[in-house]
Amino acid sequence: MDGDGGVVDQRREEELRERREELRRLSVRFFVAVSLNLSAGVCKRVTGLDGSGTENGDHVALYWAKKFSRMAEISCMIVIIQIVFVTVVMARRMRSLRRDCDVQLVVGFICLLVSLCFSAYLRWFV
Repeated sequence: MDGDGGVVDQRREEELRERREELRRLSVRFFVAVSLNLSAGVCKRVTGLDGSGTENGDHVALYWAKKFSRMAEISCMIVIIQIVFVTVVMARRMRSLRRDCDVQLVVGFICLLVSLCFSAYLRWFV
């Protein structure tokens, strides 16, 4: 009986250690998502993309810069919501969430870069 209790305790300790490790990894992704989302918001304000819609006289690059900026914000918010939801509700799914978060963060980063490229084009050449 004592041997079984030790094995159960050892398994619990191992599960707790794995859970803490996964939480540590997800907390890094959460920090990256929040900072990327804040960067997207700041870049949007600085470059003047925070206006609503495009008007008839606006350049096409402005339209696409706004769209990509919005996509970057949405990608980051998806990661933030997924991490908060999974850490609170579903502890078992944490490992598979890392890949999903990585993909969304890369998409958000690429969208932010494209948006900044369009904004730079508008500022320097139009």
